[in-house]
Amino acid sequence: MNAGPLSLVYSLDAALVQRLAGYLHGRAMVRQSRAAAELELLLGQYRDPLLFVDLRAPDCLAVLATLARRFPDALVVAIGAPRSDPGLRAAAAGVYAIEPEDVDRLRLQTLFDQAQAYLRLRQENRVLKEYLERPAPAAPPPRADLGPALYHFPNAFRRFDNIGIMLESVVESVASCAHVSRVAVFALAPPEVYRYRAGVKCLEESRALEYPKTHPFVQWLQMRAHSLSRATLRHVESMEERLLLEGALDAAGAEIILPLFGRERLNGWLCLGRRASGVPFDQRDIEDLTLLAEQVSVTIENALLHESLAVQKALAENLLQAVPVGIVATGADGAVLWFNRGAELLLHAEAAGLIGQPMERHSSFLASLLRRCAAGEQPEDAVEWTEPATRRELSIQLRRLRQDGRSMGALAVFHDLTEERILREKQNNLERATFWNELATAISHEVRNPLVAISTFAQLLPERYADAEFRTQFRDLTTQEVARLNGLIDQLDEYANPPRIEFAPVDPAELLETARCKVRGEPARALDVGLEAAPGLPAIRGDLRLLADALGRLLQNAAAAVERTAEPRVWLRAQAGEIGAGRPAVVIEVGDNGPGIPPALLDKVFSPFCTTKARGVGLGLPVVRRTMIDHGGLIAVDSGPAGTVVRLTLPAHPRAKEPAS
Repeated sequence: MNAGPLSLVYSLDAALVQRLAGYLHGRAMVRQSRAAAELELLLGQYRDPLLFVDLRAPDCLAVLATLARRFPDALVVAIGAPRSDPGLRAAAAGVYAIEPEDVDRLRLQTLFDQAQAYLRLRQENRVLKEYLERPAPAAPPPRADLGPALYHFPNAFRRFDNIGIMLESVVESVASCAHVSRVAVFALAPPEVYRYRAGVKCLEESRALEYPKTHPFVQWLQMRAHSLSRATLRHVESMEERLLLEGALDAAGAEIILPLFGRERLNGWLCLGRRASGVPFDQRDIEDLTLLAEQVSVTIENALLHESLAVQKALAENLLQAVPVGIVATGADGAVLWFNRGAELLLHAEAAGLIGQPMERHSSFLASLLRRCAAGEQPEDAVEWTEPATRRELSIQLRRLRQDGRSMGALAVFHDLTEERILREKQNNLERATFWNELATAISHEVRNPLVAISTFAQLLPERYADAEFRTQFRDLTTQEVARLNGLIDQLDEYANPPRIEFAPVDPAELLETARCKVRGEPARALDVGLEAAPGLPAIRGDLRLLADALGRLLQNAAAAVERTAEPRVWLRAQAGEIGAGRPAVVIEVGDNGPGIPPALLDKVFSPFCTTKARGVGLGLPVVRRTMIDHGGLIAVDSGPAGTVVRLTLPAHPRAKEPAS
């Protein structure tokens, strides 16, 4: 429950208690009491609480009589029918107010605020009266020195692996050192609230307290950063502050509250009750206890840090064990620091026999790779290796472990290429089956039409052989259709046998001009292509001939798309960009203002044999896509009624490293 003014409810009706708690949420702590003995105990702990008494509860009139006799200052609100016999007898007992069971929220909240104002005025009067009637200070009785007992206190600083057990040990040691019967530790806990963490002989109400960071008492401790005791409350000038601190001491059942700071923040506080002998604490006791609180603060700070590190370590270990790859880490001396379950399966070894041992104990090849990587010789690409025991084909990626510029060792991540190749082969088989199905459909369509035409003329040839005009038509048709079939075969051959790539630096401006000239050279493509290249573009890593061919195919498609457009426009544009995380690239756009690609075909434009042309097998864009993949680039299509833009992103050629001076 949130720390605040306490309101007690004497009732057996859980619904009534829940309704009152809902009405007073954010204003007070509401605590139900079912027995008269429990109610008296709570009234003895807290000064000036507001008490709601259910007139339907058994012995409610006897409880009211006891309150009038033993707790005359208790402020009582009776809940029941005002005109009933219990209501009339409650009024005669001098209760503050009588409200019906179905009292509405606004009326109850107003009554609560008025009662709190009355209690506050009464508390201020009590404080002033105590100040005026305070007797002259007497000589303090002799006391035992706490100093020697504090030397044994560090024995409680054990069990960092279990903060709950450690805090229980701390409070027991504090109780023994300070000779007090009640000790409690409040510490910061998720979700960013201060709550009870451990204690000795603490009240149940204290165990349920929670203080958010915005609570006035928490802010007072953060600002003042000094101990609080009942003996020093008279030095607090502000009446509001004094009542706040007195309420905090009452809620914890404490005589002294010692703040616990660490890393420039409030980690919590230590609450101490009266001495076991009943003798009050003096100024020297508080100074000794402040030293003790500093040791407790350091202990809690280390325990919280250990708890946080333990959670992070458990998370990292579980994560590294769960990933479906092998992970091996070695220190700067080559000793194995980590060997996860995936590495055990892939390398056919047990981590228990390798942790702390040189990696050479398992494999001199892997040890050499890891030692060279730790020394700074990290390979750019993955290393492929066949594990001798299992004959698995593995891919090894190496990373150097560094901290503050100093080598801490090396990390190796193992991937099983065998499984990947099996999956890739299955995918390839599926793709090949799909390819041949689509190819058969496309070929049957593209080949059937020429064959039907040739077959028809061939059947008529015997009858009309003497007709010279027919023989001329037959010759022209046969030549045209055979050329069409040869073109189809050439496209299939080009797709099935891609040319070898010769990587070299390619100037983007030269690439764009080469592609434009290639399209201009075709008689049917006498369209002016706009060209724009941003200045200072880096060179592209690629093959000029293949890239120009890919752009040429895209320009041909763009020119065909604007054939029926009133004001046709086709353009080539190049600008700087990135591919991946911070890798420089050149972005080339091929655009047109044609009608766009039909939405139903937009997701299939890179599939073989997808075409909107009456003639053709649809291999142009698949060839462009394969060229981009071979160059490590990306291709994307954005199409709509206003036109189509094909965007190619090509990695820049790496610059030559400057010679070391």
